[in-house]
Amino acid sequence: MYDAVVMLICTLASFVAEVLGVGCNSWIVWVNLRDWRRGVHLSLPDQILSFMALLNAVMQNLFCIDVSCLTMGYYDSFNPIRIKIICGFVFLVSCNIWFTAWLSVYYYMRIVSFSGGLLLALKTRISDLLPKLLVMSIAVSLIFALPSFWNIYPEIHQKNFGNATYNYTVEIRSIVITSPYLITSILGGTITLTLTLLSIGLTLCSLCRHVKTMSIGIGSSSRPQTQAHITAVRTMVLLVTVYSVYNVASLIVVMRSFNFQDYVVLCCWYVTLVYPTLQALVMITGNAKLKKATRGLLRSGGAQCSKLLVSPSIINNLSHQ
Repeated sequence: MYDAVVMLICTLASFVAEVLGVGCNSWIVWVNLRDWRRGVHLSLPDQILSFMALLNAVMQNLFCIDVSCLTMGYYDSFNPIRIKIICGFVFLVSCNIWFTAWLSVYYYMRIVSFSGGLLLALKTRISDLLPKLLVMSIAVSLIFALPSFWNIYPEIHQKNFGNATYNYTVEIRSIVITSPYLITSILGGTITLTLTLLSIGLTLCSLCRHVKTMSIGIGSSSRPQTQAHITAVRTMVLLVTVYSVYNVASLIVVMRSFNFQDYVVLCCWYVTLVYPTLQALVMITGNAKLKKATRGLLRSGGAQCSKLLVSPSIINNLSHQ
């Protein structure tokens, strides 16, 4: 009975995460695609957010397929097919964190003022450099993900237990990540996280100095722009926070050898399951255009529901009762 309740809860959680994750990320892509088809020029942040949302939608589908197959018993935690899905996660997550890092760098270059030198040269060329960096990130992520097919594998070994009168053998299964590949993964994640945190930290310092200048009556005309910059930094901080929680949950899953019979591992896997959804919500609430479009959608949906509730046919039916 207990296992059946757990399976039902897992199935419902997977379904809700699928609907919200795919729905929110698809909405981001659709809003920007609609503007592009209308001839509206998409800014670099909008383009990056669209690609991140597309990756998140694919990631959410893989997550839900994997969790559903595990929950329904179509395969176990150590099935070779599941190993291939994990390798797909490696590519998608790698692309995602690189895109987040470059988005942070872009905001840093656009928000902070430089007096000269290399940073000023980069600031003037960041719009041309960033698309090339994004393509390079996809290539690097693919090169990094390909070795995962032979560096992540299931392992089965026998362990003997017993005493002088009785002996028995237990089959122990686990998913193994080779040490060189695990170290390389940690190093790659550290580089991107450091790049992101450094960009956010420097941008925050610049904004604090700017706000301090405004507080003494200088530059009051730039308040709307400063508010936009604060919103951008807040969005980046939230994205990094969500990514950090995802990293901790993923690390617990890895350290416990992907053993989904362990409920701690299962809970951590569900934390990773909602990562694309949470990231989409952060992107929507932190982008003025997406927020406005979402408000319009909700307002339109509310108006349609109101019309249905007070439609003449319903009123007539109530009056005849």
